[in-house]
Amino acid sequence: MKMNEALSGLGHDITLIHPKRFQKEISHKKPIFIFYGVLETFQIKTLNFVDPYLIRPFLPRFIYKFVSFVTDFLWGLKSIGEALRLNPDLIMFRDNTPFSFLLASLRKITVAIEFHDMPPKIARRIFKYAIRKSTKTKCFSITSILAKDLEKELGLASNTISILPDAVDLSIFNKKAVIKQNKDKPLITYCGSLSTAKGVDLLIDSAKLLPEFNIKIIGGLDEDIYKYSEQTKSNHLDNVFFEGQISPNQVPLQLLESDILILPSSGKSKKSREYTSAMKLFEYLATGVPILASNIPSNSEILESEKNCVLFDPDDPQKLAYATKYLWENYDLRREISLNAIKLSEDYTWNNRSKIIMSEVCKFL
Repeated sequence: MKMNEALSGLGHDITLIHPKRFQKEISHKKPIFIFYGVLETFQIKTLNFVDPYLIRPFLPRFIYKFVSFVTDFLWGLKSIGEALRLNPDLIMFRDNTPFSFLLASLRKITVAIEFHDMPPKIARRIFKYAIRKSTKTKCFSITSILAKDLEKELGLASNTISILPDAVDLSIFNKKAVIKQNKDKPLITYCGSLSTAKGVDLLIDSAKLLPEFNIKIIGGLDEDIYKYSEQTKSNHLDNVFFEGQISPNQVPLQLLESDILILPSSGKSKKSREYTSAMKLFEYLATGVPILASNIPSNSEILESEKNCVLFDPDDPQKLAYATKYLWENYDLRREISLNAIKLSEDYTWNNRSKIIMSEVCKFL
């Protein structure tokens, strides 16, 4: 949504095509432009289509994989058919639409694709074939390691895939943090998915080592919140609080109320360690609230310890607790980190990201 807004802001005529889905998340309970706080400067086409996620819980894994394969193929036909009616100059994709990408590539249309993960084996073969057949394709990756791995898997020359991390809308982060020198019980905030790969387990394990801090966790589905709430109760932790899902326009204020923002991403998951460009990282930077982050390539590719954050060894509650206390006890360091983080965030805007994409694909248009 933010990319579409930014691209339309550059003067391009944008249409977003997506399949209708039945989901319980709060993003589906409000009009989409209002929920994301995005200007209605582009068109959205919601296509009626089968939702395989509705039947996923009831099917054996191998049957669901077959159903998903067929569904992806049919979506490729339907989505590209709809796109071609618009007579586009450029079609952009994410890496979860291999058949759509293939069909567009075979029509000799200029295509751009963002890879946010390593696609499954069959999808990689489809992408490899499509890229080989197309002379008007530009590929982007959100991390440098993912780009190198994709170049190897897809048989591409080095530096063929451009690096394009996620970004932030600075207009909604116009207020900046006030760095406090003292506070009775400093507040640490995490905002994002409640998955093991994101380090939520680590954060809760560290809570017992940080009784002088409050820890606020924003995000997650109801079942995840219940599971972790029960875990905190069984461990007699009274300094961990769950906010649940909130609207994007509520995020800036929640982050600004914090004294430390944390990215406890696990180093055990390859995707988390090497293939993730966390949108919250750039939102954290924009607030100026001092950042703690696990020292994994997907974080250290953007962050520099003691300059715009403090990095700690991943998956180690003792190291996390030590880094937290070290950061809080060094007021001058927190002030320096805050200023440098705000400055760094100015490089990672949706507008800059959109300009990079268009500069890369303009040679095909």
